[in-house]
Amino acid sequence: MSKRIERLRGLLRREKLDGLVVVNLPNIRYLCGYTGSNGLMLVTRRDAWFYTDFRYQEQARTEVKGCRKRVLTRDLVSHPPPEWLRPFGRLGVEENHVTLSRFAQFRKRFRKARLVKAGDLVLELRRTKERAEVETITAAQRVTDRVFRDVLKMVKPGVRERDLALEVEFQFRKHGEVAFDSIVASGPNAAKPHAGFSDRKLRRGDALTFDIGCRVRGYCSDMTRTVFVGRAPAELRRVYEIVHEAQRRALDTIKPGASARTVDAAARDYISEQDFGEQFGHSLGHGVGIEVHELPALAATGKDTLAPGDVVTVEPGIYLPGTGGVRIEDMVHITRTGYTNLTRSPKRLIEL
Repeated sequence: MSKRIERLRGLLRREKLDGLVVVNLPNIRYLCGYTGSNGLMLVTRRDAWFYTDFRYQEQARTEVKGCRKRVLTRDLVSHPPPEWLRPFGRLGVEENHVTLSRFAQFRKRFRKARLVKAGDLVLELRRTKERAEVETITAAQRVTDRVFRDVLKMVKPGVRERDLALEVEFQFRKHGEVAFDSIVASGPNAAKPHAGFSDRKLRRGDALTFDIGCRVRGYCSDMTRTVFVGRAPAELRRVYEIVHEAQRRALDTIKPGASARTVDAAARDYISEQDFGEQFGHSLGHGVGIEVHELPALAATGKDTLAPGDVVTVEPGIYLPGTGGVRIEDMVHITRTGYTNLTRSPKRLIEL
């Protein structure tokens, strides 16, 4: 934890900041290990403080590493501790995680500082995964692979999307947590990229999309597979083959130094060549870690360049309103020479 805080100080020097107020809980967890629901950090070029309230003082005692700890009132900003009254110069605030009213409170409490927008510096640090982080993400993906395999045994006409989703999430909670709201979408619902799940019962010929992820020891997995209830209709069979090939082409471009835009284009251009460009409207992928959506972004407008330590998803899809859709998503770790695919679930067309 102290090494991560020291790396953050390097970014403070780069941005000419004297300190940073950290309010985003995943960022706080990354920096000091705290997993509670009320916390705040102040990191300067020399010191680091963590703040919480009485409810979490024991949790902070055992979890928080690398910084000083203070227990305040439940509203951590109402009664500023002495260090907040010190004369700071440029003090950064996580602009993407602070409301206007909270920013006004900080301005009032840090009276001797010039508060400035600091972007998302900790998220920038979180992008590059340490070996232990990759191992934990891999463990979360192994759970996801296993649960997916077991839940496929339940797939048959008449089963509700809700029943499948609840079984997925029940199994995840045996091993960790649910990383995000599960998507189990069948038939026309599979044409909605973020459909969630409903009481719809499966029917023969349905495309059935599972977009699921487990969180193990604080780190997420993310995987999508589309299977078919009975024999796949000819149109969706062709769509499946196109999506599968699009993902293969994108994976073939992944290596350190590859631009996010180039990787996205490898899949998007192929899908467009097959006359389905308008049916692929989301980005190709995103980083995964403590949160399921992190840096870098694999998108047509992406400005990132892949680097060793990135963990990203690769998830092209085609969606046909009123008919169904197909998405295939793997999670890969960028290495010094290429990448390692962390996802083991089969990608062949499955008819159940």
